[in-house]
Amino acid sequence: MDTQLTVSELLEPLQTVISVVENKPSLPILSHVLIQLEGGELKLKTTDMEIEIHAFRKIQAQEKVSFTIYAKDLIDIIRKLEEKTVIKFNIKKSKVNIKTNNNSFELNTFNAQDFPKSPKIDDGEIININRADLKDLVKKTSFSMGNQDIRAYLNGLYFEINNENVIAVATDGHRLSFGEIKQNNNLEQQKTVIIPKKTVSELNKILKKEGDTNIDIHLSKNYFYLKTNDTTVISRLIDGNFPNYEQVIPTNYENTAIINRKNFLDSLQQASIFVEERTRGVKLTFKDGELNIFSHSERGQAKTKINIKNFNKETDIAFNINYLISVLEVLTTDEISMVLPSENYQSCLLSSVDDKSYKYVVMPMKI
Repeated sequence: MDTQLTVSELLEPLQTVISVVENKPSLPILSHVLIQLEGGELKLKTTDMEIEIHAFRKIQAQEKVSFTIYAKDLIDIIRKLEEKTVIKFNIKKSKVNIKTNNNSFELNTFNAQDFPKSPKIDDGEIININRADLKDLVKKTSFSMGNQDIRAYLNGLYFEINNENVIAVATDGHRLSFGEIKQNNNLEQQKTVIIPKKTVSELNKILKKEGDTNIDIHLSKNYFYLKTNDTTVISRLIDGNFPNYEQVIPTNYENTAIINRKNFLDSLQQASIFVEERTRGVKLTFKDGELNIFSHSERGQAKTKINIKNFNKETDIAFNINYLISVLEVLTTDEISMVLPSENYQSCLLSSVDDKSYKYVVMPMKI
């Protein structure tokens, strides 16, 4: 069985699906990509049994062909070739011979019928969402996810969807990111899911690409399913009860300072040069309409000062500097509000002055 593809037809969809392939998979076939050609369409599929990605592309070839091949070997072979280079495949029972220009390669293959089948998802509901809005929602919240936390539900992005909005929340127990898109959804009941960190990473990559304006999200009991015009992502969900995020978001705005976002970010980035690697702590002192920022390490120390508005109380507080910087990097307004701890709340709330669609809670620390 023979077929051929150009580098321009194959490389981009292969790059889309390749990151799911693990270096040491539990089954040998999971190191392969399933390549299917039929009716002028190319379909690539990879999976690690928790997440799978399909990529689609219109092509010149019209034949019907299915085969598997080592994904990372294939991309290494073609990624430095010219876009117009023709890649010829000769598919045999257990081998695939590849010819490109004057080079030839022989790779092992498996029976395409043995490649893991996609799960059937027939118990879910579907919402349609603006691609750019979803990209912002994922990007501006997912950085607060836990990393290999023993509490599995923290190692993912929580989605809460009802008929009025789409909410995303991430937390690692020390900080929390909240984002909201207001839109009408035709749902029978509210849906809540926790998407694994690896899937969130893939979503960030896929949503950055140019494509259709709106995309579909399928939500079922066990799976999250996202479909764009050229990519499909199917992921298992994390089982568990996500914490009640509303309880940790301050609602008393009495101690609110208004701060120029860029000045605050620049000062923190300068102070980060002299923070201790172990604690990453920075001290903030609010006094007489000014914010003083202190950091120190065995190499030296830094002190920066910026003007603030709306807050004249004298307050000392310390944070992990990386948590503050990561928030200021995703907010885009000129000014941000910083709600400082009060008697009822021991956490700090950061948000844009005129837009509460995104809220960020950071716990203080002792240094």
